[in-house]
Amino acid sequence: MESQVIAERMVVSHQDYNLAKDDNLHQLPITPAVFGIFAILDEEPVNCRYVAESENLHESVKDLFENKSGEGLQKFMQGPWIKMILFRIMPGSTRDERKAAMKIWVDRYNPKIDNDGEYPGYYGNL
Repeated sequence: MESQVIAERMVVSHQDYNLAKDDNLHQLPITPAVFGIFAILDEEPVNCRYVAESENLHESVKDLFENKSGEGLQKFMQGPWIKMILFRIMPGSTRDERKAAMKIWVDRYNPKIDNDGEYPGYYGNL
């Protein structure tokens, strides 16, 4: 069933972490979800940095920007990169259901991040 579900996506910004002071976190639903944080290239998500499940998508993404969540992820979220989120809302889901969906996403997107916020090996492939 997971492979038939299309994830929503959007570029995500926090006013404290970009020069234009853009902020669209309020557009994220306050609902259970599974999600991934990606860099963006040619308006497409690339180089997944993080995958998680959440009871409240809005708060979880806001926390990734504002709270220390690992040195590399903090640098990515608070750094100059444009960030895209892919998410699948899962209203009424249990944590176990979201964890099962999250495992599928981890296998599909292979999230990686180094201590500098980079996707390991990316620049070596250019």
